[in-house]
Amino acid sequence: MPYYIGDVITDYKKLVIRTPEDFQKNGINVRIKTRVEDIDSQKGLVRLSDNSSLPFDILVMATGADAARLDIPGADLDGVFVLRNLTDALRLKAYLNEKECRKAVIIGGGYIGMEMCEAMKNLGIQTTVLDVLPRPVIRWDAEFAKMIVDELGKNKVPFLPETRPLAIEKGIESRLVLKTDKGALDADVILMGVGTRRNAALAKAAGVEMGESGAIKVDFRQQTSREGIYAVGDCCEVFHRVAQRWVYFPLGDIANKQGRVAGQNIGGRPTEFPGIVGAQSFKVFNLEVGATGLTEEEALAYGFQPVSAMIWGLPIGRPMAKGEKLGVKLVADKTTGKLLGGQCIGEKGAVQRIVGLSVALWSGLPIEEVGYLDLPYAPPFGGAWDAIHVAAQELMKRM
Repeated sequence: MPYYIGDVITDYKKLVIRTPEDFQKNGINVRIKTRVEDIDSQKGLVRLSDNSSLPFDILVMATGADAARLDIPGADLDGVFVLRNLTDALRLKAYLNEKECRKAVIIGGGYIGMEMCEAMKNLGIQTTVLDVLPRPVIRWDAEFAKMIVDELGKNKVPFLPETRPLAIEKGIESRLVLKTDKGALDADVILMGVGTRRNAALAKAAGVEMGESGAIKVDFRQQTSREGIYAVGDCCEVFHRVAQRWVYFPLGDIANKQGRVAGQNIGGRPTEFPGIVGAQSFKVFNLEVGATGLTEEEALAYGFQPVSAMIWGLPIGRPMAKGEKLGVKLVADKTTGKLLGGQCIGEKGAVQRIVGLSVALWSGLPIEEVGYLDLPYAPPFGGAWDAIHVAAQELMKRM
């Protein structure tokens, strides 16, 4: 969606996988603009907002998550947006086109904040990002975050750390003013990118059990605690193969896989969703940023004894290098020697390395084997000793 807003993707229809008409061709009746008010799991009935009811033998909860909106005065003013779904994107895009916005403020330095500040700049809008935390994308190492802040600065996007929004008011020189504990910021548009809230209230009211994270508890076949009721996507938990725990990890690719697994089980083809390793990536201007597995803090919380190493290597072979650098950080468990997680950042090759590290995590490889992985070698793509090898070898010294 940020790429649609930033005019990289010009046709929003490319973001629509299937329309209600497409579903109808396959015998699936889609009722839009219809809210589910209540679920009677005992009688097998779903009560709708138009006072009608639908009977069910099998029910799939795919209620997703809502974008969090700060509870501050003025949060509902015209020109204040969140971004979670295509409808949000269409509204924001229409506003930007109609109002000739010159200044934007993005509250939150997470994925949405990073992708959207680039989108706004692509549209020629002066953009500022702020966060209550000391650095953007807090899950990444502080040294990597510094590189991201530097990249924002190169593109004339100020990042304001440890800045708390207090209120939004109508402006004089601009349409809006964001009041913070460190002063006021003029804006024609304000975007709140401060996370999500799982949408599990209907399931909870129907007696479906919740997991420790507060999302719907499911098994490997996406079944909930209620017979005949499944849950998929951002409303439910997923099994983390590295942490060996059920966690909340709301990402679109995971939701797609869970939906397929539920459908296959409902259709009589027993299938299990084997879980995730927590792979993530985003782009901010000229930087690729990726992570997979656990951070040191997460590993410690899950009972591991984490040891880490960070190196600055090359994304391509040394003879072809022209000053590019690639940051790689690996985390392993001192007790078992297993790889627990990795982070990468650079102008090229960062996400490529995260792909390899994700496969290593999926397979449960020890760091010693990661240090000798058989990776494809050619100077345009990396050295004989890849940055992953170098980081793993460095980490082995600390085990």
